[in-house]
Amino acid sequence: MSNSSSKSAWPVKFMRWAARLLSVVWTFWALFWTWFVLTNYLGEGLFSLAVYIIIMITALLMFLGAAIIASVWRKEALGGRVLLVDGVLIIASGTLAPHSPMLTGEFWLTALGISTMVLPPLAAGSLFLICHHRSKTSG
Repeated sequence: MSNSSSKSAWPVKFMRWAARLLSVVWTFWALFWTWFVLTNYLGEGLFSLAVYIIIMITALLMFLGAAIIASVWRKEALGGRVLLVDGVLIIASGTLAPHSPMLTGEFWLTALGISTMVLPPLAAGSLFLICHHRSKTSG
């Protein structure tokens, strides 16, 4: 007869650290590209400096907030859900924007770029939710 309470905790710890690393690296990657794209749009005069600042603060709170909630505050379920929502919002903003390259024919290049923005938060969010679920069922 197997004893389910003697399960090793190292897979959960490994997944937790992998999700933390992935979410933090992705946060800086996403903030860099958000800054790059918005600065380009600002230079072309598509919106004002006030709109630029508001969007950058919102992106900072959205991206960095998810990583902080899940990693620092140890709220894995909430942080995982926020990361999943971030991924879905990036998909929606990348495909539904009026000047989206997805709509203008540069599909493969844009799909590669969006996948580097979408897949990490979806993977990290899923890992955080799995860690939360496994830590609750083994505890």
